[in-house]
Amino acid sequence: NMTVPTFEPRSRNRRKTNNVTRNRYVALSTTVIGVAMTLFLVLVLVLALTFDGRQLTSMDTKTTISPASPASPVDTIRLRSGLEMPAVGYGTCCRPSAKGEAIYKSTKIFLKNGGRLIDTAMAYRNHEEIGKAIAKSGIPRSEIWITSKIAPNKAKNYDECLIAVDNILEELDTPYLDLLLIHAPKLGKERTTQLWKCLIEARHVGKVKSIGVSNFNRGEIEDIAEATNGEMPEANEIQQHPWSSREWRDLARWQNKQGIATIAYTSLGGSRFHRDEGDGAAWPGKVTRVAKAHGVTEAQVLLKWALQHDMAVIPGSGSKEHILENLMMPNFQLSEEDILDIESADAPRDWWDSKRGPIKYGDEEATRPWEERKNG
Repeated sequence: NMTVPTFEPRSRNRRKTNNVTRNRYVALSTTVIGVAMTLFLVLVLVLALTFDGRQLTSMDTKTTISPASPASPVDTIRLRSGLEMPAVGYGTCCRPSAKGEAIYKSTKIFLKNGGRLIDTAMAYRNHEEIGKAIAKSGIPRSEIWITSKIAPNKAKNYDECLIAVDNILEELDTPYLDLLLIHAPKLGKERTTQLWKCLIEARHVGKVKSIGVSNFNRGEIEDIAEATNGEMPEANEIQQHPWSSREWRDLARWQNKQGIATIAYTSLGGSRFHRDEGDGAAWPGKVTRVAKAHGVTEAQVLLKWALQHDMAVIPGSGSKEHILENLMMPNFQLSEEDILDIESADAPRDWWDSKRGPIKYGDEEATRPWEERKNG
């Protein structure tokens, strides 16, 4: 007898196969949609970060400031290296409150309220207090910008400068500096060039991220660049305010074109000027009128003047009220008319001015302006 095989109906097998295929398709579709949505969100985030309105510039163009939100201390200036330096910092020089317990407490106030750039120097003798304030702040080191300066009366040559760099790092208790400057070109061309080569080496080995100078004029900058295969400073910290000399103002404009960031000190007159004297009467009347028109303080007007000229500012104060006033800049813009009014005002009484111009160094090279030396 032949045995006839039995089979399940083919339609049932086909139905099972179709159900499995459909389930796999649904799962695959869900996965693809999920991946696509994730990629879309990542793309949106990248575009938002890239086109956030910042005026970032290339390494070869002038320095500009990226805008922040109202009452925000996070404006930045892009250095030639590409690093973003906070545009509003905290100066720690030349006042009784810049030492000891006072600078420790005021630095903590600055950091607690969003400030991120601290400007110090060997000559200020407050590295240790500032280092302790940074350590106590709880803020990651990578989020804080520390600028310090080599004192030419303490480091007079290449080797002494290298030792000074290590001492600064030890005193601040930090593995690196964000910016290191030569404080002044007091040693003459040869030894100032040695200090500049020291800073280049410190950057090369990772102890410093950016290097620059302070109180240098154009001729002195060109000298150190010529001696180091065109190595220009990334920043020059100089006196700069509406009543600075023509030489200083011209220098700032030249630096902007060269990609050298200008860090302005004495934006608010220096330690001899007292902004609260006579219930505000210490300020020029034109500055006060501009401040009232914008609903801000005179100090904020002068800081904004510097920021709109693409400069960083480092005002210092031991007063919490003034630290916040300097740091939390309202979102306003000075008009061209405002700027002309401010610059045409008489400088306030006791306003500090170094009176320094184009004469180079503090030695025999200072007998003639640098332009005459170059031409003669």
